Amino acid sequence: MQIRLTARRCWQERDRVMRRVLTVLVVLLLTAQSSFSQTPAGGDVTRATLDNGLRVVIVRDTLAPVVTVMQNYLVGANETPAGFPGMAHAQEHMAFRGCADVTADQIAAIFAQLGGFNNADTQQTITQYFATVPSADLEVALRVDAGCMRDMVDSDAEWKQEKGAIEQEVARDLSEPTYKFITRLNQIMFAGTPYAHDALGTRESFEKTTGAMLKAFYRQWYAPNNAILVIAGDVDPAVTLAKIKELYGPIPRRALGQRPAVALRPVKPESFTLDSNLPYTLAFIAYRLPGTGSPDFAAARVMADVLASQRADLYALVPAGKALFAQFELAETYPKASVGFSVAALPASTGRPVSSPTCGRSSPITSATVFPRSLSRLQSDRRWRRRCFVAIRFPILRRPGRRRLRPKAAIRRTKMWTPSGG
Repeated sequence: MQIRLTARRCWQERDRVMRRVLTVLVVLLLTAQSSFSQTPAGGDVTRATLDNGLRVVIVRDTLAPVVTVMQNYLVGANETPAGFPGMAHAQEHMAFRGCADVTADQIAAIFAQLGGFNNADTQQTITQYFATVPSADLEVALRVDAGCMRDMVDSDAEWKQEKGAIEQEVARDLSEPTYKFITRLNQIMFAGTPYAHDALGTRESFEKTTGAMLKAFYRQWYAPNNAILVIAGDVDPAVTLAKIKELYGPIPRRALGQRPAVALRPVKPESFTLDSNLPYTLAFIAYRLPGTGSPDFAAARVMADVLASQRADLYALVPAGKALFAQFELAETYPKASVGFSVAALPASTGRPVSSPTCGRSSPITSATVFPRSLSRLQSDRRWRRRCFVAIRFPILRRPGRRRLRPKAAIRRTKMWTPSGG
């Protein structure tokens, strides 16, 4: 498949970075104490848990007279009903179509008149709503958010109005080659698990979605005992927490739905080719790596950063004239598993593969191992070696031998090997 990573719009890159920052923050919160009373956590951070289960984190930052409200519901693509992979995404959209005591037009007008910004994002395990407003208007933002926790409209009439917008998102993403690659990759890498589909959804499922289905999903998951509220900005923590207790305290906790089990299957090496009309070829090689719940995840993160360095051998393909672009990225990061991939851009006229890191041994379509054993025990751990997945996006014209190499020898071979036709 010929695609271009750099073709993403600036706002998409901004949202991607913001999603990662928010996700890391929520993961850190989840790994902290599951219940805590109103106590300063050191510095300007205050944590509390309300009687209804709502976890609150207040971060005081007086750099500017603004505040950001981030409401995080611990529900995402994993919890969607069978056949409706975009249900969590659809519910996210419906939060802007009206909540308790506030209509869709009022929500839009409030943030416009405040000169603020609000948006939302749905991922595999979380749905996040965030708004930035002047600090003096924090109560307004909290009242809107608390209203949406109490109830959402979720009527057939409002869904009919919103359905077109979400279907446009589907059409936009499905026209992007990179997204199509990631979709295909996840389907193979995580077959038989909720990770096999992302939160976007499909046009076919949205056509069958009703207001009643959305309301049922909302009642299962949008509860104070399934949420983490984060306030960051120029605020007084004590006053802010008192206001949060006033607005959110009366909202009752709810019984939550059943979360699906994630049973990963072994991944077999596989290759596939997808077409696009971009003027050059992109080759990807992807691996299933430890998830955020694994003790090996930190090592995987360090490994990804090392491989992504411009001082590493992968990027060295660019100044050597063997690739137009080369990068390694840790992409999907879920509790049970993650996905890392290397990518190299080649002139479309060459259509030749390039060397890339593999999981501990040379694969049928790569040259050899290029990362040292000392980075982590992933290389020597047979569990992760067996879980490597290989995806490449152009026909294989030549492959090196399969002889196992020591790390230093592998690096030398990668530097020396120049693909040739044949």
